[in-house]
Amino acid sequence: MVLGTALHAYGESLPLLQLVLINCVVSFLGGVAPVPGGMGVIETGLIAGFTASGISEADARRRDLHCPPVHVVLPPVWGWFALKWLRQHDYF
Repeated sequence: MVLGTALHAYGESLPLLQLVLINCVVSFLGGVAPVPGGMGVIETGLIAGFTASGISEADARRRDLHCPPVHVVLPPVWGWFALKWLRQHDYF
């Protein structure tokens, strides 16, 4: 969904099934690559997958700049608030 939203921000779109397929293939390649966390491999794979699907390379690269903050930066922020709530209510 994040990939589709990031593409939509630039006026592009792909069917959900195609986005899922690109994401699964790229995640597999990132996991197999001998690079910690698949850094660089995943980004390159996403750009290649979007370009092969008909998205312009410039839009694919722009999308690549917007997804990492959503995947890397925001989850710890939400997790911090969730942990704080859990501790206040004696769940953790």
